[in-house]
Amino acid sequence: MSKSKVIATFEGKGILINTYTVRDPFTKWKKIKIYLYDDGLRFDIEGNIVEVEYEQIEDIGIKLPRKIIEIAKNSLDDIADYGSITFKLPDEEAQSIGFAPETSIYGKTTINKFLKSLFQELLYKKNIKIQYARIVGGSVNPEVQWDDGNLVFAKKPIRKGVTVIEDLVLAIAVQTMGKPKVYDLFANIESVSTEKKMVNEEEKDVIEIKQLKGKETVNSYLYLEDTKILYILRYISLLTKYHKTVEKLLPKSSEELVSQSSAENWSGEKLKGEVEKLSPEEQEILTAIYTGIDSLELPSMMGLEVDEVEKVLESLIDKGFLDLTRIRKETDLTETGRAVTNYIITNF
Repeated sequence: MSKSKVIATFEGKGILINTYTVRDPFTKWKKIKIYLYDDGLRFDIEGNIVEVEYEQIEDIGIKLPRKIIEIAKNSLDDIADYGSITFKLPDEEAQSIGFAPETSIYGKTTINKFLKSLFQELLYKKNIKIQYARIVGGSVNPEVQWDDGNLVFAKKPIRKGVTVIEDLVLAIAVQTMGKPKVYDLFANIESVSTEKKMVNEEEKDVIEIKQLKGKETVNSYLYLEDTKILYILRYISLLTKYHKTVEKLLPKSSEELVSQSSAENWSGEKLKGEVEKLSPEEQEILTAIYTGIDSLELPSMMGLEVDEVEKVLESLIDKGFLDLTRIRKETDLTETGRAVTNYIITNF
């Protein structure tokens, strides 16, 4: 990888995540400096150098394993916001690097600034095809066909509190009658989905974006020729306020898949019945552990004596909602416990 030009840098704490580091009891977050070049990334984790070309990037912004978040509490003031980049080097398994600023005051802003620079390198000037406003107010416009265009980053006034600044946002540029035209495709989004459509007489995966324009819903279709649909979905998820519109389209982490599988084995009525058997203290403890609070922090959080909390933990272990991972009742949720707690959080 020729490191000809530095586009952006990030400094903070980082961690390399793969099969070996997740199992290593001495794995920890270390000082990291990330260099974004015009042809790839260079990660420097306290002298451990990892170089990744853009073609080797698999994903951006995956949810980090709970164990990695727990480890962060020992070396970071806060881990409320973090970034992640997943990649696959030749002849190696896929692995990820998580990164976060050492202070959380400007955490999300710092991370998003770096990620925007990365998305600009991955997406700018990529070839696309678009059917803009193919459906307006539920009516198909047969005159709208596939237009050739490019992904661009265009200046747009953005309100930040009481001030308005010009920011670069992802948009679509096409040539119409010899003149450039820019579509603000990633604003006022109502929903995003993927589907199969005919493109150049071949069935292809395309993105459908529904936007609110005035008082009507406008459906547009986007086909990416030489980049990943996932990059567009991650851009919407990470750098716009429309995360919910793409949430179901994003790849799930291994932990989310396990939790989903466990939940699918339980009917809603069965989950409700299990929850109703739990005392308020048991529900509160399950929810606290689900959200990452250490078992040893429970007494002070709940205002109870240590012995009282341990009795509740013992009850939850006996019922199969917790696994005892260490003496003095350091615990972790079982698959059943995660399914029941997810039901508590979403229904109560």
